[in-house]
Amino acid sequence: MRLFLTSRYLSAAGVAHGFSLRTGGVSSGPYASLNLGAGVGDAEDAVRKNHGLLGEAAGIAGDFATAQQVHGDRVVDAHGRELLPPTAPQELQGADAVLGLDGETVGVRVADCVPILLFDEESGASAAVHSGWRGTRLAIAARGVRALQHAAGVDPKGLIAAIGPCIGRCCYEVSTELAAIFRGLYGPEAADDPAKNPRPHLDLRFCVESALRGAGIPAERIEQVEGCTSCDAELFFSHRREKGRTGRHLAFIRGR
Repeated sequence: MRLFLTSRYLSAAGVAHGFSLRTGGVSSGPYASLNLGAGVGDAEDAVRKNHGLLGEAAGIAGDFATAQQVHGDRVVDAHGRELLPPTAPQELQGADAVLGLDGETVGVRVADCVPILLFDEESGASAAVHSGWRGTRLAIAARGVRALQHAAGVDPKGLIAAIGPCIGRCCYEVSTELAAIFRGLYGPEAADDPAKNPRPHLDLRFCVESALRGAGIPAERIEQVEGCTSCDAELFFSHRREKGRTGRHLAFIRGR
């Protein structure tokens, strides 16, 4: 049984990574079965076992370095040290992008939001980025790229980016106000025209890829790993589909 999906680009680069599925774990009920999020109502022992199962399947020993995600744009390293402060004050001292600068395994948790994995072949530096609509509005994916530039001296043209399973445009209905904001930020392809559609849908994948390209990553080095978390209840947890009572996926990468 598969525990995670992989990127063709990152696999070709020989990088241990993955976007976890909901299958292959020990959790039950709404968290069945590979829930990797603590604090969502699942048994702590089950979550620990699930992390162990994922690490074993991926060939990764030790912990996954993550952060308390707050839908902001702060960037930290695997030890929690701030690399890029938020562009505006955040009420919570969390972060939504974690950099691995010394071969650490870093990750972010999602259940509809967009997970992004970044890797620089020359330096071996990596990053895991969590981008919900708030983070996408703040271009957190681009800030992850800039943090790698500052912290590891990477050239964005040499980065590989993998955008993982998330809620698709097919399922992501938003307010007319939000659709107008994202069309203003990323162009008319980002969302349906609210003037013509009172129930517009937003394309987070498109917006995140636009942000990565704007940060200097060539289009041919950006991969979309398919999957709509809201559509596919067998493979994915979905916060929106399950009205908040569900598990969490982990997108992870180990640099070199």
